[in-house]
Amino acid sequence: MKTKRQIFILLVVVLAGILTLSAQNRKEQRAEVVRNIISSKNYKIYVDTYIPPYRDPKQLNYLDSIEIKNDSVFSDLLYLEESDIPYSDRGNQLIFQAPIKKYVMDIDEKGNARICFSTRTTADCFNFKIEVYSNGSANINVTMQHNQSVNYMGELDMRRE
Repeated sequence: MKTKRQIFILLVVVLAGILTLSAQNRKEQRAEVVRNIISSKNYKIYVDTYIPPYRDPKQLNYLDSIEIKNDSVFSDLLYLEESDIPYSDRGNQLIFQAPIKKYVMDIDEKGNARICFSTRTTADCFNFKIEVYSNGSANINVTMQHNQSVNYMGELDMRRE
């Protein structure tokens, strides 16, 4: 009876170890997929939370996005702040497509990516700081020349076309 109990406990410990290794392996695989997508400079981040300065975050009912394709950025982000420029296209400052300038990417050993780039449209100059974590979640900070900076939270699109 004592032998059966020891064998049962040993099997439970082995099973728990296998499940732990399997979960770690899935995390590593996901981190590798995130690393490959970001390194390709062809990715899209869906934004689900808008964080205006000095206010509470707003959950979005729809998915705004920012997309990087080689040397261009396609932004479709919500922006609700007032502009310093009178009679400007208020609210549409972050809906544009433009070429990227000064694209810098750094991926650490954990698989977290830090991306910085700037771009210019006819309305404003934008500096983007994007952090994409190994699980696919992302934080986006946008600093503008004529408007207040704003933050977003979202998820990296993991589907490959």
